[in-house]
Amino acid sequence: MAYIRTVRFQDTDAAGVVYFANVLTICHEAYEASLAAAKINLKTFFCNPDFAIPIVHASVDFFQPIFCGDRLIIHLQPQQITENAFEINYKLSLSESEKWVAKAITKHVCIDPNLRKRQQLPDQILHWLNGETIERILNNIDAVVPWNNGKVYFFKDDEYLSYDHNWNCIDYGYPQKIERGKWASFPPSFRQGIDAGLVWHNGKAYFFKGDEYICYDLYKEQVEVGYPQKLNSGFWVGWPKHFYSGIDTAALWNNGKAYFFKGDEYICYDLYREVTELGYPKKIANSQWRGWPQQFTRRIDAAAVWKNGKAYFFRDDEYICYDINQNSTDSGYPKKIKDNWLSFWCQLL
Repeated sequence: MAYIRTVRFQDTDAAGVVYFANVLTICHEAYEASLAAAKINLKTFFCNPDFAIPIVHASVDFFQPIFCGDRLIIHLQPQQITENAFEINYKLSLSESEKWVAKAITKHVCIDPNLRKRQQLPDQILHWLNGETIERILNNIDAVVPWNNGKVYFFKDDEYLSYDHNWNCIDYGYPQKIERGKWASFPPSFRQGIDAGLVWHNGKAYFFKGDEYICYDLYKEQVEVGYPQKLNSGFWVGWPKHFYSGIDTAALWNNGKAYFFKGDEYICYDLYREVTELGYPKKIANSQWRGWPQQFTRRIDAAAVWKNGKAYFFRDDEYICYDINQNSTDSGYPKKIKDNWLSFWCQLL
């Protein structure tokens, strides 16, 4: 998160530069703004009878003087240290320059205000601590996989988010590592990240990474024996040769068609006949995808289809909504992913 603050006369000392302690005050302002952005009520948070979160360590390093009227950008990055402690790293720069003028760190612990003993961090702080990671994942998604339980899973590198489609919010306790829990049976290479995933109509899900894929049994909740297999091993009949080296993403239509994207091309696969349709690959820009912004015709990072007939396509930090029935992109797109998918944790609503 970045917080912008203009240096005021009251922040400076007799020499006309910012007094060192006031840098910490400015950093604390950024901390409060970050909490508020996570929908934490500051009044109840700082006056909560069940917990207190005092600062136990603070330090500042200066790289150049800061003067009255300077417009500062304070970048803060919170990080959990233990179950009852976290720290915040701050970097301060001038708005007209990328050069750092100061950096600071504050360390915080959670205590019981009556017993004065350490206790676990409250849920709202855990959400706030994970907010930076959640935003990072949503700003550059590797894969989006709608599941059969009303959840949508967003994958990025070796982590994933669980998104509740009914409540339109991120489930509590995420992000999590792919290697744990639901995806623990993934092969080691797939635990480091996936390229795409599809839930088939036969109780199976297929996950893709590079030139390999795995078959996941939805009922047993585990990867089937004998996987991973190569994409050209025989199941994906009729794929163009260069698609066997790996795909960017895939989307499963509700009519039994699956679309696989690679670069500026795509193919259509018939689930029931288990074969790629004739005439493919085709260029995204010259085909059925009406209204796609130009950048989305060059590459797609992730895709997902909702039961309401809408398909969502993600690229970098943007996404578009495609109406399958109308065969056209909805107006007003692309939009920023974080502005529409970065929702508060479900259990905190």
